Amino acid sequence: MTKQTTRQITEYTRLLSQILYDVIEVSFFDELDSDQLTKSQFTILKILSVSDTSTVSEIADILRISRAAASKNVEKLVQSRLVKRRVIQDDRRVAEISLLDKGHKLVEGYELNLFDKQSKALEKFSQTEQAQLLSLLSKYVVNILQLEHNIKLICMQCKESIANGCNLGENIDQCKFYFKLNNQKTNQMED
Repeated sequence: MTKQTTRQITEYTRLLSQILYDVIEVSFFDELDSDQLTKSQFTILKILSVSDTSTVSEIADILRISRAAASKNVEKLVQSRLVKRRVIQDDRRVAEISLLDKGHKLVEGYELNLFDKQSKALEKFSQTEQAQLLSLLSKYVVNILQLEHNIKLICMQCKESIANGCNLGENIDQCKFYFKLNNQKTNQMED
């Protein structure tokens, strides 16, 4: 592969990421009649929509921010009535954070908006082109993640949407979503 091709792929990847955030996510929030959420705050909502509950420490680890910054973001979400905080009786220093209905609806609205825009973009592709795009994107993401030593911070965010077809299967023990899902199932079976 030439350096020029690598640069072009890198640029298109950057543009795609920017489009998904700037064009779709920011425009979605601009249309809302509520206060603007920061990217970190919205990511917290998305994390909670996947995992049901998390602690401030887990959120800080996933976002790679300090616990103080995570706590401050969670507090703003609590004040906006998007999440609730529940102190764990066994360890009063730890609080579980979970989504409220308003938070669920916000994440669902965003995901419907994202799905709609991506579906419209994909309408211009034939079925064969869509299958090729899926195959190439999957291969590209897997190759990049194989270079990353800490995929557990990335892996949680698939929302199990690709769990059955996840090409990161050999890393499933590092996937926070998989870990939480299996712990929940194990706890339910024990009850």
